[in-house]
Order: sequence, then C-alpha cells, then structure tokens
Amino acid sequence: MLLSAQNVSKSFGSFLAVRGADLAVAEGEIIGLIGPNGAGKSTFFNCLAGDTVPTTGRVLFDGVDLTRASAEAHARAGIGRTFQVPATFEDMTVLDNVMVGAFLRYRHRRDARESALRVIEMTGLARQSAQRARSLGTPGRKRLEIARVLATGPRLMLLDEALAGLTPTELQQAIALVRRIHELGITLVIVEHIMEVIMTLAQRVLVFNQGHVIAHGEPREIVANEAVIEAYLGRGHRKRRDAQ
Repeated sequence: MLLSAQNVSKSFGSFLAVRGADLAVAEGEIIGLIGPNGAGKSTFFNCLAGDTVPTTGRVLFDGVDLTRASAEAHARAGIGRTFQVPATFEDMTVLDNVMVGAFLRYRHRRDARESALRVIEMTGLARQSAQRARSLGTPGRKRLEIARVLATGPRLMLLDEALAGLTPTELQQAIALVRRIHELGITLVIVEHIMEVIMTLAQRVLVFNQGHVIAHGEPREIVANEAVIEAYLGRGHRKRRDAQ
C-alpha cells in the first residue's frame, strides 16, 4: 500500500475527534472522504498530511512511518495537500507562487522556473502567470494552489474541498483537471461535500460520523447505505432514490 493509516485517533482535551480510523490506499487510487460537518474527516485528513499528530495510531507512506513527522517531511516524502481556503502568496505572481512548490525539488531557480511553467500550462494558468495571486477569483486561486502542490512532485495529493464554491461549468473544468492529475500517475485522497465530485471521481469512499468511520465502499454502495443516508445524505436522498 502507498498510504496506510492504522487505528488513528485524535483527541483535543476530552474531545475525541477521530476514533480508531483505518485507511489503506493503493498507488493509483482515488479515495473520497465524506461526512457531515464536525464528523472528524478533516482532522483525519490533517493527520494524513502531517499538520496534526495523531494521539494514537500510525500513518505509513510507502512503508515509512510518518506518524510524528512534520508537514515538510510529508511533502519531501511525496505527500502534497491543498487547503479549504487557498493559501496563496498574495503579492507574488502566479509563476512565483508555483515556483515556491518547485523549489522543494529543484535547487536552482532556472530549473524551478521551467518546472513551474510546465505545471502552469497543465493547470490552465498560463495566461495568468504574470498576474498577482490576489487578482485571481475563486476558481483561479484553487487552481493556483493545486498547481503549487503539483510543483512539489507529489506521489499522493490530498485535496481538501478543492472543488467547492465553483459554478457548474467551473466544477466540470475542475473535475477534468483532477482527472488529468490522476492520469499523471498521482494517487488522490479527496475531502469533498459535493456528491457529484465523489460519484464522478472516487473509486472508494470512507464516510465519517461523530469521529467514526461508519461506511467504506464503492460510491454506489455508499449512497445506498442506510447509515450514511441517516447521518449525512438525509431523508430527501432516500425519497429520491425510492422514487427512481
């Protein structure tokens, strides 16, 4: 397995946010993490990314124990992540933002710039490469963050609601971009509330509720699971399903 999270729990004082969660991700998979707000999925996601240290359990990447390693060590190992709110360097150009990621792999500016330009072209940001990051709208900022992560040369990308807040047209463009990233051989773990994204992209889905993983399976199995409907999808989904 490329990524293995084993019996991961995380407590904040007396509050147990994640309770004994397991996840095994094979190279080349696309995994979705879903659940209601406060369910524990984001905390678990942060444990995978190295931004949060689990209270118990282990996180292994390609057989190496990264449980207590820093976020930088995760990045150097080949794990890249985006954030729900894009974290861009506002006064730097799009190109310079992406070069920040490329410097993780390249020591010389020329090499980092060439790599960043390739990523910018691939992510559809070439026309904006000389613009300041602050000038971009929501779709552009989300693409910029994805581009910066791609420039780090990840084997695994963790996408934290990277497709939220987009119009239907923008969403389809973003889904196409994620598919192109996957075609590069990059494994993906996606936290997302938009079920269209999960149903379209994910091969397997983990559903969190109150810190527990309450379901795990293929997307079509998940949306038919009564526990998932009750905890997350809602009775309206059951009615629509039964009416079909």
